[in-house]
Amino acid sequence: MGGTALSVRAHGLETEYGLQVRVLTASGRWRRLGSDEAGEALFAPVAEANRATNVYLRNGGRLYLDVGSHPEYATAECATIGDLVAQDRAGDVVVDQLADRLVEHLADQGEQARVSVFKNNVDSHGNSWGSHENYQVAREPGDGVDELADALSGFLVTRQLTSGAGHWERDRLGVGRFLLSQRAAHMWDPVGTATTRSRPLVNTRDEPHADPARHRRLHVICGDSTLIDATTALRVGSTELVLRAIEAGQRLDAMVPADTGPAIRAVAGDVTGRVRFDGRAGQLTALDVQRAWWQLTAPFADDDELRRVHETWGRVLDAVQDDRLDEVAHLVDWVAKRRVLLAEQGRRGLRADDPRLAQIDLVWHDIRSGQGLCRLAEARGQVERWVGADVVRRAVDQPPVTRAALRSRFVTAAQQNQRQYTVDWMRFTCHDLADGHASVPDPLCAQDVVVDELVARMASEPRTSAMRRVADPRGPEMPPVV
Repeated sequence: MGGTALSVRAHGLETEYGLQVRVLTASGRWRRLGSDEAGEALFAPVAEANRATNVYLRNGGRLYLDVGSHPEYATAECATIGDLVAQDRAGDVVVDQLADRLVEHLADQGEQARVSVFKNNVDSHGNSWGSHENYQVAREPGDGVDELADALSGFLVTRQLTSGAGHWERDRLGVGRFLLSQRAAHMWDPVGTATTRSRPLVNTRDEPHADPARHRRLHVICGDSTLIDATTALRVGSTELVLRAIEAGQRLDAMVPADTGPAIRAVAGDVTGRVRFDGRAGQLTALDVQRAWWQLTAPFADDDELRRVHETWGRVLDAVQDDRLDEVAHLVDWVAKRRVLLAEQGRRGLRADDPRLAQIDLVWHDIRSGQGLCRLAEARGQVERWVGADVVRRAVDQPPVTRAALRSRFVTAAQQNQRQYTVDWMRFTCHDLADGHASVPDPLCAQDVVVDELVARMASEPRTSAMRRVADPRGPEMPPVV
């Protein structure tokens, strides 16, 4: 398979968060709010300011309350891995600060609350939610996404070895075990339209958010939410390298699983990367597949950022192969989490089926300041930052240099000038200006004359209709939202 290679590609991440809100009752017991009540409470400032819980932020990203009352944040379009990591972390900050506002609001009403926000993918009832990756790809004449997904399937099935979040669970018999990935148990097919049942590795819903004659959006939904910067960079960066190789006509047909579902679950249960599963041309292991793709993609790591990704990828594979996992615990989510679980198990003398291990697993994913184990490890310097904290702070307010910069300018001008407006990924509309519309079909375009004109007109032209005042919902600690 060959295709049109993109020298620069737009990337994006969509992250759903788990939410837990508990309120201290008069009897001294903690009452846990239902998911709908908790979600509504968290998004109350957003809804009050916008009459909606689906908004675009001034950094170009999107914040919304998704199905199941999960807070969800979609990054702006990013042209570099570093920008994507920073924008993803900015989403954590935005949701964390919403949680702070909820705690403060309840305190003002005389109620004590505890709020946890989990950047994970599964709950104790077996429900799963996603961390979806988006890659801009060229649309070839007559081409569908099936062939591309097939070529990627072996890599995606085994990618959890280098970028899984890790998961401790008790099986149906009550036996505790550690898995590489939280999403693996919920994946079935290489490609398909489903996102909630019989989930595929790649979702085929054709929403390019770009010129549909030129581009597709490759929607990868099998990955875990990752907390360590280096893991997020490796998850997306290694996929970028494999896409480049495939677009250049390179395929590893011998590394394609015979059956996706059994293969991805077999890989998930083996931290050594050596368990065998059926491939189309014989038996495979995760190490086999990942090493083959790592070697094949070396020529495509042609800038400093991708060379760093490729070097990190190789270091992780070497550590797994040589059973030196402690050497990459600062780089990979599942390795770092497993080390914490094993240490606590040994320190407390816990059996493998002890439910307290599940609680430790969950607390690892809490992104709330001072609460989550991963964030505490990061504060101690035990996990690697790909981007600095100052870069993340800027990313809360500032967009990357892509179409997101135009969206940010438009939203900021509309808010400052009290204009009625709507935006989505491609379209920008000021409703109280005649012909106040612009469309930007190129995700990598950071300059547009029509958008510039709209921004200028919002500051100078009279309104053509009565408007509702658009409040700025920021408090002193709240990041800007529309």
